[in-house]
Amino acid sequence: MSQPEPPDIAPPLPDLLIFSAPFHPSVGGMERFAEDLALGLTELGYRIELATRTPAAAGDAPAFPYPVTRVSGVAELARAMLRHPLVVFVGLTFYDVLLASVLRRRIVLTHHGPYSHYGETRRFTAGNVKRWMTRFYDNICVSRYLAGWLPGQPLVIHNGYRDDLFRAAAAPRPPGSFAFVGRLVTEKGVDLLLRSFAKLRAMRPDARLTVIGDGPQYTLLVALAATLGCAEAVMFAGAQPPPVVAAMLAQHACLVVPSIGYEPFGIVALEGLAAGCEVVVTRRGGLPEAVDGFGWVVEPDEDPLCETMLAICAGESRRSEPALRLFLADHQRKTVVRRYAEAIAGFLRH
Repeated sequence: MSQPEPPDIAPPLPDLLIFSAPFHPSVGGMERFAEDLALGLTELGYRIELATRTPAAAGDAPAFPYPVTRVSGVAELARAMLRHPLVVFVGLTFYDVLLASVLRRRIVLTHHGPYSHYGETRRFTAGNVKRWMTRFYDNICVSRYLAGWLPGQPLVIHNGYRDDLFRAAAAPRPPGSFAFVGRLVTEKGVDLLLRSFAKLRAMRPDARLTVIGDGPQYTLLVALAATLGCAEAVMFAGAQPPPVVAAMLAQHACLVVPSIGYEPFGIVALEGLAAGCEVVVTRRGGLPEAVDGFGWVVEPDEDPLCETMLAICAGESRRSEPALRLFLADHQRKTVVRRYAEAIAGFLRH
């Protein structure tokens, strides 16, 4: 008499540590990625612990649905790693990856930059060592551009965006309303945007620009707007939490991402598309991948940027439905997290 087939039992989900040196309350793309990945994998049923070197802010006690361990030394990080057979790194931090290797943990590296400083020309750098080191581990890059910096054929998974926050609003938008969102640092190109906007104002006096973000260039950029004679049309809104950014973008006709340096991908460009904006990006790094034909891609120079902004003021658009809706659905946070879960499972099988 034949025995009945045993029921299919799904293998247990991996138990893993996510290590992200930068994390809340620090603000940036890697911090957001780490938080979204940890949340998404927790929602899928994974047992997650997140370790970080970023200390908590005084009086700040956010509730995460997974344990967050803030380490200050090697011993603390080693204990966290030993609690899990798999460590997923948000960026390659050299000595931390070596520590996980010595502890014989399974390692997955996610890459969010080329490990090279903008304008750097030296041949032997820490970044070159890190890129060479990746050949010994499983790798995931956030763009095809970034994958081109690394040896071999790393897996590419584009970043996702917070679709629960960034949505198009039905309210009308002033046709000459432009916005920037990001840190106020040289490589983000806000000075280029201000110079282009000043030229635009000579042709469209009704144009307005909102700069959302903070950083070391804040004072210099405020002074530059005054020097260019467009200060009355530029609002510096400072750093804002994601819900406020989403609400502000929904009130602007266009988001401009004028980077002049390396841009690994550009989540902000996705957020602009999702918020219903026309999106202009420069031909730098992974930014063209972030808009995928649904935005305007220009060289990082004053004249082409100004000409594109003028065309948008005149009502021209690169947004095309329903293809754009499908593109955005493919980059929703949960969709992207599922790709990471599938990738991790595939690495473990092999």
